[in-house]
Amino acid sequence: MRTRLAHWVWIYCRLQVLHLRAQLEYEADFWLGIVAMVLRHATGFVFLWAVFRHVPQVQGWTQWEMLFLYSLAIIPIGLVELFYDGPWELAALVNLGELDGLLLRPMPAALQVICHGSSLHGLGSVALGLVLLGRAMSELNLSLAPWHYVFLAATGVGSTLLIGSLNFMAHCVVFWEPDTSMQLPVLVQEMATIARYPLSLYDRLLRLVTTWVLPFAFVSYFPATVLLHRPEANPWLGYGAPLVGVAVTCVAGVLWTRCLGRYQGVGS
Repeated sequence: MRTRLAHWVWIYCRLQVLHLRAQLEYEADFWLGIVAMVLRHATGFVFLWAVFRHVPQVQGWTQWEMLFLYSLAIIPIGLVELFYDGPWELAALVNLGELDGLLLRPMPAALQVICHGSSLHGLGSVALGLVLLGRAMSELNLSLAPWHYVFLAATGVGSTLLIGSLNFMAHCVVFWEPDTSMQLPVLVQEMATIARYPLSLYDRLLRLVTTWVLPFAFVSYFPATVLLHRPEANPWLGYGAPLVGVAVTCVAGVLWTRCLGRYQGVGS
């Protein structure tokens, strides 16, 4: 089992490298995409900067605490674009019958869908997020133990799995509704932006949804509160955040199995 898993990981990496190499052949498009992605997230930074020019705190959050939270949110968003962008092709694979070919290969179809596409533009989000994270930690004089950095890395991996798996599940709606113009994946993607701001800014219903239904609060808010020693910090939710990504991935796997049971193929 361990050997097979290593083999799948190796194939996944090879496929991703091929996608990335293909994109690098269009150099102008690559750089324009990177700049566009940086500008997209920079608008949020400018918004926060404008707000904190007039107020010292927002519901007890200072400017650099907010930017710390913001950076934790946009790093996994960029990683999803880099390594988990394939589900955006799922509707086309199903409607054009190309999913049949994936099912015939000796490799998990879900893994093939996940790595069916990737976007180097996500590097812009990752780079901006890392710069903001480093600057925020410096301005906050945040002293972290070595295991805290391990926790940060685990949070990044767990958040990437969480966002990517939620997107994947949203695209699985195509097995029930083959319309390629369905908006659910777009809605879920936009909901991920909620993770850029403190959960306390939203009303109770939205807090419940983003904690227990679409748990984007585990991407940045709960880990940030424990690392920043916020008074509202919940150690169980904060330090357990990486495990939520694993749990959501398992749920996505169960849903995918049900989707394949429903799929009838082109000739059916």
